[in-house]
Amino acid sequence: MPEMKELYEMVTQQTPPKPGALERQNRKRRQRSTRRKAGVYGLVATIMILAGLFAVGSLTGNDGQPGTPGPSPTLDPTSTATPIPQFGALEPGTYVISTLDADFDAAYRITIDVPDGYEGFEGFAIIKEGEIQGMSAWVVGNVYADPCQWIGTLSNPPVGSSVDGLVAALAGQKGHPTSRATDVTVDGFTGKYLEQAVPAGLDLAECDSGQFRTWLDTSLQGVRYLEPGQRDLLWIVDVDGVPLVIDVALGAGTTAEDRAERIQMVDSIRIDPL
Repeated sequence: MPEMKELYEMVTQQTPPKPGALERQNRKRRQRSTRRKAGVYGLVATIMILAGLFAVGSLTGNDGQPGTPGPSPTLDPTSTATPIPQFGALEPGTYVISTLDADFDAAYRITIDVPDGYEGFEGFAIIKEGEIQGMSAWVVGNVYADPCQWIGTLSNPPVGSSVDGLVAALAGQKGHPTSRATDVTVDGFTGKYLEQAVPAGLDLAECDSGQFRTWLDTSLQGVRYLEPGQRDLLWIVDVDGVPLVIDVALGAGTTAEDRAERIQMVDSIRIDPL
């Protein structure tokens, strides 16, 4: 920068300035100031043009026609749900429940929010740690008329094709007291709610194979077993023509707090088509 050198020499050497030095310096400063302003104005104009283009683009579709801004992406909390593991403690979170019915599980996904203190059981049930009771989901294939002396008592034809038919079959089971069915809704799907109890004094040794059986799944391989003194809370809802059973099992020592916690888990259930 020659002008700065020239002024430096004026100060340090105490020599008189050359004729017109100050005028030349001021003129150069004005020119630099004008160039800087022009650059700033150009930058501002570019930003304004780009902002205008963005605004226009957000109000038009891909074909340039007027449209509306697209919705902001949202994260579905059930999209990261974890399948119930075969065994082991569950971290609090959202999990996917299997019904053991391949066709239903291929068409729908059931998710549920699980609190602390539960573990997975055989990949489809959720049980309280230290207990054998919890909750599960079923698509029922058939029902035993006598859960204790169950051999040869499966309904013929099989029961389970409708909510009302399934409720009637369960209510008619021998030695299995059942409450009156009431209307209920689970995630928008309507159906019936009822409770069943196993007599506390029941001796399983008197039952066939030492088992108290209530139903089979649709493969006729998965069996629902109950224990003496157990109480089951059943939500039976119609999912597009398929009766889905949400089964909450309460043992003889289950507390009121545990019951409320499991009902809250049922309230969190989502049933989504795949």
